[in-house]
Amino acid sequence: MRTASPGTAALPDGRAPEPGWFQTAFAATASHAPVLPQESDAAPHPFLLLVRCLDDLTATGAVPAERRHGSEYAAWSAVHGLSHLLIDGPLRDLPEEEVQLALNTTLSVVSRGL
Repeated sequence: MRTASPGTAALPDGRAPEPGWFQTAFAATASHAPVLPQESDAAPHPFLLLVRCLDDLTATGAVPAERRHGSEYAAWSAVHGLSHLLIDGPLRDLPEEEVQLALNTTLSVVSRGL
């Protein structure tokens, strides 16, 4: 799972002086129709980057093929759920040491689950 590690540096930890940037980047549009991000000429949506990463990990054998289907939903939900708790929820006042523990534990659990 080391291949997934570089992307983890960009995960919001809720301690940034401008947590609104995360909210702006991932805010829902006015439409509430369930639409998965599509490929475009613009920079790929982070969800699509996750899908590609999981596909690559499966192709190399790091993620067993039988566990791949739908795993992007679990990984995306865990990371964004924690982000929400750290930015707007009851974990927003955690000391930095605990924030890092929460991030590392969440990423470890997701990695082991794959």
